[in-house]
Amino acid sequence: MHPGAALWRVFPWDPAAPLGAPFSPSYVPTAQSAGRFDVESSPALYLAESPEHAVAERLQRFRGQQITADHLTEWGRTLALVPVRRADTLWPRIVDLCDARELVRFGIAPDTLASRDLTRTRAMAQALYEQGQAGLRWWSSLSGDWHGVVLFLSRAEPGDLAWGEPEPLRFDLPALVAAAAAIGVRLLQPKRRAGSPGRRQMRSPNAPRIPA
Repeated sequence: MHPGAALWRVFPWDPAAPLGAPFSPSYVPTAQSAGRFDVESSPALYLAESPEHAVAERLQRFRGQQITADHLTEWGRTLALVPVRRADTLWPRIVDLCDARELVRFGIAPDTLASRDLTRTRAMAQALYEQGQAGLRWWSSLSGDWHGVVLFLSRAEPGDLAWGEPEPLRFDLPALVAAAAAIGVRLLQPKRRAGSPGRRQMRSPNAPRIPA
């Protein structure tokens, strides 16, 4: 990946939230418990190298299912896709674990990196963090064609990350269409209004979420 290329994140968005506050693009909870590469001493920010990968990670719980626009919300907020650019100075401090030479350099076995045992993957991430690394790059469990970056935010300097303009997820968003097709999620398009063959009846993006 080119050091200056954009990374991507999907998050529940409140347009009124200031940067760093809950439901803003840059918000990361200090208490984390679900990530494969969470560490004890720092919040971890998970990013994807393509917009469709970022969307797929959020939709993967619906694999094999059909969803409506109401499923594109979390915590009562519309999910949004945002680009993130990192400073060139940050890239050398991110360990590229897609590179076999880096696996050898840090003594990491490929089966540890790919393990579903969170104690193994988190211990590996913790070791990298304690060695002063700012994050790591790895391949997605959804597809070997997709890669992600996790940043240990306490290692990032002010100005290392620049946040773009969020775009709410919707059924005609190319990244969502591609992600759904790739992981087997069916999109149920809204029905057209009677007497209006060329117009679609759309739900409000703030409609309550339908439990999956």
